[in-house]
Amino acid sequence: MSKPEPLTPEYCDLRGYEFMPLFGHKLFASEFYTEASADEFRAGLRLWWTAWNQVPAGSLPNSDRALATLADFGRDIEAWQDVKERALHGFIECSDGRLYHPMICAEAIDSYEERLRKSKRRNDDKERLKQWREMRRNQERNASHADDTDTSETEVKRVSGAYQTHIRNGNVQRAARRDRDRDRDSNTHSLRSCDAASPVAEAQAVAVIPPDPPLDARTALFRTGVTTVQAMTGMPGPKVRTLIGKWLKDCGDDCAMLNEIIAHAADTRPAEPQAFIAGAIRHRTASDFRQLETNWGLDDVDLDAALRDHERALGL
Repeated sequence: MSKPEPLTPEYCDLRGYEFMPLFGHKLFASEFYTEASADEFRAGLRLWWTAWNQVPAGSLPNSDRALATLADFGRDIEAWQDVKERALHGFIECSDGRLYHPMICAEAIDSYEERLRKSKRRNDDKERLKQWREMRRNQERNASHADDTDTSETEVKRVSGAYQTHIRNGNVQRAARRDRDRDRDSNTHSLRSCDAASPVAEAQAVAVIPPDPPLDARTALFRTGVTTVQAMTGMPGPKVRTLIGKWLKDCGDDCAMLNEIIAHAADTRPAEPQAFIAGAIRHRTASDFRQLETNWGLDDVDLDAALRDHERALGL
């Protein structure tokens, strides 16, 4: 009579799967439970658990020495032979030479399929997590690239705006010069037409157009000074004018002094031009007594309070 095929596939592996259903209603109503001795029952249950963790799951090796060891009889083969028949109740030998228990094998197949489903879910979760992390990295790289692009575009716009302002100012200046030259030529031609033969008239005509007067200190401050501070700080024109207005107030409305300080800062090229100019203003506007305090490092000392304390100590 041919032996049946194995009841579980050779790859059915439940090792590490710590739960095995016992089906108490079947076990305690079975002939195995009612007829087996204590040693036979203990050996049988131990072999059930061993079969659950064998590969294929639900099977045992068909070797008395191996079965004696697995049933916790060690090398006592004779003691194993005494309980063997009842302990192997329900096991059948299959074509691969191993012993299989039909009930355990049926549960092993269900548990193995559930294990595969859980493993697939874990793998799917890992793949989804991997994709999510990759998406986050791409978003962060794109955001960083966008920030760099915005910064570059802002800098380009700032430089372009400054250059366009420079060109526009140059065009305005050239147009003003052309207007002056045209007016001067017109006046000269008019005078010459009145008395073309008179050299005195020609001299008077030339003298009619006086040279451009030098800029006063305030005009120079809000023209040259604004441009100079803007070049040193990179601030926009309106903010620079506001800052110069504050400095001018600190200088006591002394435009000439502030022009000198700004020119000195442009020559010195300090790392912090605003702080440099503010410090120079404090230095130039301080009284002799306050200047002496600064030179001696007494800026943070209340000299008046110290004098009063000294007078009290002397009883004055």
